Amino acid sequence: MSAFAVNVLPQVSAPTASGASHNLRGAASATAFLPQELGYNSRTLAVAGLSAAAASMLHADRKRKSCRSQKAPVKSRGGESIETVPIKPAILATTEINYYKLDGIDAPKIIESVRSGLKAMKQIIEATGSAEEKLRASLCDEQVMSALIPMSRLPVFSKEFGLGFKHDLDLLHALKQIKYFWNLPQSQVAILMTQLAKQLEGPTFSEHFEALTEELCQSVSHLAPIKEVSKTLPGEVHAKYMENAIYLESADSHALYPTSIYRQCDALTLATPDAATIESVMSTTITTTIKIARNVLDPNNHLLFDVYKPLGRCVAVVDDKVDGHFGADIDKYFASNGIEFTKLVFSGNEVDKGIEDVERILVAMKEHRVGRHEPLLVVGGGVIADIAGFATSLYSRNTPYVMLCTSIVSGIDAGPSPRVCCNGFDYKNLYGSYHPPVLTITDRGFWKTLHPGWLRHGVAEIIKMAVMKDLSLFELMEKHGPRAVQTKFGTEGDSVNDAEFQDVCDLIVGKAMEGYVRSEYGNLWETHQCRPHAYGHTWCPGYELPAGMLHGQAVGTDMGFGAYLSYVEGWVSEEEMHRILKNISDCELSLYHPIMDDDAMVWKTHLGIVEKRGGNLCAPIPKPLGFSGYLNDMTKELLAQRMHEYKEIVSKYPRGGRGVEELCVDVGLEDPQSKKMKSRAAAELGNAKVVAGKLELLEKLKHEGLLDEEQFKAQQGQLA
Repeated sequence: MSAFAVNVLPQVSAPTASGASHNLRGAASATAFLPQELGYNSRTLAVAGLSAAAASMLHADRKRKSCRSQKAPVKSRGGESIETVPIKPAILATTEINYYKLDGIDAPKIIESVRSGLKAMKQIIEATGSAEEKLRASLCDEQVMSALIPMSRLPVFSKEFGLGFKHDLDLLHALKQIKYFWNLPQSQVAILMTQLAKQLEGPTFSEHFEALTEELCQSVSHLAPIKEVSKTLPGEVHAKYMENAIYLESADSHALYPTSIYRQCDALTLATPDAATIESVMSTTITTTIKIARNVLDPNNHLLFDVYKPLGRCVAVVDDKVDGHFGADIDKYFASNGIEFTKLVFSGNEVDKGIEDVERILVAMKEHRVGRHEPLLVVGGGVIADIAGFATSLYSRNTPYVMLCTSIVSGIDAGPSPRVCCNGFDYKNLYGSYHPPVLTITDRGFWKTLHPGWLRHGVAEIIKMAVMKDLSLFELMEKHGPRAVQTKFGTEGDSVNDAEFQDVCDLIVGKAMEGYVRSEYGNLWETHQCRPHAYGHTWCPGYELPAGMLHGQAVGTDMGFGAYLSYVEGWVSEEEMHRILKNISDCELSLYHPIMDDDAMVWKTHLGIVEKRGGNLCAPIPKPLGFSGYLNDMTKELLAQRMHEYKEIVSKYPRGGRGVEELCVDVGLEDPQSKKMKSRAAAELGNAKVVAGKLELLEKLKHEGLLDEEQFKAQQGQLA
């Protein structure tokens, strides 16, 4: 439990007239009830002899007086009284509980301090000796200590700190982690110092740091945390580090005993003096990083190395289809870098997105003793992102994870999303929590193995962000969207060697990701429902699974309908509406499915989403194109009318508004409804066998005379 300080806010006292006295109202009548035989009389009333009634009156009188406004003279400069103003009475003190005490942020001073430490460290590591000796010598240097110790006392997760280093996000990332140097393995500290050297002093300067890190990571002691290394340093040096550790125990225990280096908490707690009333505002701050990268599984790529080498191992949940295509490459990456690797393979199909699938991942994590400080690696598409992310949120109440996205859905939507979940009782994403990955990596190279239909349905998540948040992205999709779908985003055909198109594909992915987090991360726990990224997710959740549709295909129908509603509201022009519909259709996504003709089903979904969104429909639709608006009023009759009007419009589009390979079975996936029906049939068959067995037993008991006819019929009736 974090240490905390308690401050008592100063009392506010009102001035009183000197010598003023107040008689106890009702005191005489109160003494009349005192028993005379005990020697009490009205003349000799002691405080100890006050009756309960008199004491109660005294308390009430004082309470009235304390609540009564008093007046004090207000004097002019000359000293005369010119008016009186009411003065608030004395109030009791409020206890304020402060949990942490962090230093102020001075970005130029921090950079100067870190640079001085790096220069001093460079001189040390240029000398001869082992990597361990060089690191220990660096830890003894005054300038290095002057860089590390103050960093541990800074609020690195604050907005002020982020804005102070917004010019260099890689530098910001390294500074946020070096705060925890005391608990970090020495190899991780070396990696972070290398990153700082590269960002602040350049690649040439950092070469010696890179050599130090490479040698240190090959040593058997590279996993030793700095707090253990400190014990081997000269006594006076170790004492300075311990002095800081003792200070941090009360000032910021996150830096001393972190559960995870990716999350912090704070609070403001106020209490009345008798603690009968307590008010508190609590907060959790989470840090995350998103990278659009290429060749992530090249052994020389350090994105995963920097996370898992200092931990000594990596436990990964991998989509079964991804393992079939890239399993050998994943194994090779970790083997080449000398990182112990445990691969847990699970299905990434929509039909395997139930709570029982989450539980299987939880059991596997427990079997391999995943720690709350080590991020689970999740490799796969949207389903694996959802269920494995959900499992980490439940495991030990909170365990970090790294998301390596292998599909377009996970790459720009489910991967970086804080919303992790699973299906239940025929409802899409019924169970879930809010738990974003600490690192999201999107590499388009994985998309080349995707079935065209799997990739196509993921494009819906890009279009939704373009329509709602970024007109320039929408224009990119109008121009390049169809080719991106046909070439699997530049991973097939001549597009592989088209450098300009490669950059366009990265730009599309990056813009979609940026629009998504711009919409999502400021509302991490869905504390309000103005959520632009929910465009296309208002009515389709109710018919996606029953229709057996791919998620993105269902979203396409919902986006198209939303565009029409926006046109009816006058928020987009007819031309803009058709631009949206055409973009969806050109990318071979659905604008319509016959299940949308079921007015009762659509209305049932409508009511469900209103319930889910706290009593508001708050349907995100464009207002105008590239910007967000919200529709909140819709009657049952009007919804049915608008849906039929919309169908008339989209029926004139190619394929009658239908998508290409819009169903799960069209792309080789099992129909979610089919699996549900099989499970239900199996359960019913099992129940029938149980009933038949019980009836057979009753017949036997009756035959043996253990049950009479009346008892037999009664038992038989209960089984019927």
